[in-house]
Amino acid sequence: MNDLVIAASTKVIDKSTSFVPLGRRKAYEEVADQIRDRIFAQQLQVLDRLPTERDLAEQFGVSRVVVREAIRTLELNGLLTVKKGAKGGLFVAQDYERPISESIVNLLAMGEASLENLFEVRELIEPFAAYRSAELGSEEDFEQLATLLSKVELENSKGDSIRLLNIEFHRLVIRMSRNPILSVVGETVLILLAERIKHIPNIATSKVALGMHKKILEAIRNRQPEEAKILMAKDIHTVGERLAMLKKSLITSSPASVLA
Repeated sequence: MNDLVIAASTKVIDKSTSFVPLGRRKAYEEVADQIRDRIFAQQLQVLDRLPTERDLAEQFGVSRVVVREAIRTLELNGLLTVKKGAKGGLFVAQDYERPISESIVNLLAMGEASLENLFEVRELIEPFAAYRSAELGSEEDFEQLATLLSKVELENSKGDSIRLLNIEFHRLVIRMSRNPILSVVGETVLILLAERIKHIPNIATSKVALGMHKKILEAIRNRQPEEAKILMAKDIHTVGERLAMLKKSLITSSPASVLA
């Protein structure tokens, strides 16, 4: 849901916050639980660097293999990330959409879910997000959307692709709903759709979406939640029709993009 850039932090866990030896549950689960508890208690903050794998193994009284498995568990949960290189290490993250993303990807891979299912979720979430944005959005939010649309118009006038910028518009509206759970789910679905349908050209669709996005911004800015909701639903429906027309192509070729 957020584009977190992990950088080396000056804060490193000191001896006063050392971890304690384990009991008799599965060792990696106890390691993961202790680290998770520190994060939830805000004793560890986003971008904090944890001790090395070797130091953690010594503190917990376990092997490095156990620590590695615990780290992997917390990575999958979006709570830790490993950065490579000279300034790398183990850092606290806030990648909360990752578990949801992994689950949806698995459902798609197993054939238990389809792109249409993802699109249906989008149709449920985004009109409501537009409604709430019109109610709760700040002037700063509105300016951010307006600045983005100005950038989209500039890129469009140069003949460049505006699909990714159009996607960003939807992400911003979702965040403006001020509902963190809605944001995690909505942005995850949006990103997965964009990734899986990114190879089909969508110049015409993107231009239509740009015009609709201007109307959505106007409704949101004028505090017209019902109008914003209707326009967002119409915008997504238009793209949905395009997706339906390309369904055969999506099945017989690489995943591609009509998303705007």
